[in-house]
Amino acid sequence: MVSWPPFGGRDSLYYPTPATGDPLCQVTRISRLQSIRPPQLSDFFRLTVLGAVWGAAFICIELALVDFSPFAIAAWRIAIGTSALVAVVMLRREPWPRGASTWRFIALAGLFYNAIPFTIISWGQQYVSSGMTAVLMSCGPFVALVLSHFLTRDDRFSFGKLLATVLGFSGVVVLIGGEALAGDALRISGQLAMVVAVTCYVISSLVIRRIGGVSPVMISASVCATSAVYMLPMLVVFGEPFPQVSRFSSLAALVFLGLVPTAAAYVLRVQIVKEVGATFLAQVSYLVPLFGLLWSWLFLGQAPGGTTWVALVLILGGLGASRLATARVGG
Repeated sequence: MVSWPPFGGRDSLYYPTPATGDPLCQVTRISRLQSIRPPQLSDFFRLTVLGAVWGAAFICIELALVDFSPFAIAAWRIAIGTSALVAVVMLRREPWPRGASTWRFIALAGLFYNAIPFTIISWGQQYVSSGMTAVLMSCGPFVALVLSHFLTRDDRFSFGKLLATVLGFSGVVVLIGGEALAGDALRISGQLAMVVAVTCYVISSLVIRRIGGVSPVMISASVCATSAVYMLPMLVVFGEPFPQVSRFSSLAALVFLGLVPTAAAYVLRVQIVKEVGATFLAQVSYLVPLFGLLWSWLFLGQAPGGTTWVALVLILGGLGASRLATARVGG
């Protein structure tokens, strides 16, 4: 009997092949799925670090936009991150992944993690405000909750996960502000584009779980390399690859984006996905806007309002609910 959907199965991904004497088909195992475990306290610490790093990317992007276009920033941060990860892989003398099925998953991850969402977001932000974008991008845990439930066997839906998701998302809504939810001036097409981008990120996490026998550093290097293959030719055709840099701060910000929020954070992201699952990782969507405001307060003098503290309570409550729910499952 064929396992469907194709991400199903306890530890394997199956596809149908002709079978002698079987009028339908038989199934062939092509890749093992690493089982996940309940999150531990250290996983919440890693999730917080990831949120802090990605939250800092907002300031860096603002600085880099002085000299670089949004598409150039996306392409070059991938290229810089890829160079750093490949250098680490070479120093560690790790062998590159082998097998067509492994590279098929790597290519899919690169497509869904960077190439498609970066392009869609760039287009969608023509019609969607930054506040609404932040809210829509924070729908990741909802998407992850649904997809992980149907496409995996060990990251299933539970009341605790639903409660954590609702609390965290409510915190982000409070953080961004009620005016961001006023959809009268926003176009449905732009909103849908952001939801598609979020879905791409979640799909990439599920695909990464299918890459077995490869270290997180090598997975990160391989996926970023395929993303660079997708993005750099598009930059040459549609963008300005080498703009004139007027400020050192914009170049430094771009380099930082490639080394830390892209390269280093991607390794941490892969570790979390393979050990704890895509649903848990998706909760970082709540922390990124929070840290974005925190860094803006500390480094740009943009003090947060009173609603920020309400949002903080809701977000931390969501993370706490997730911790309690998984502790019951694990204990």
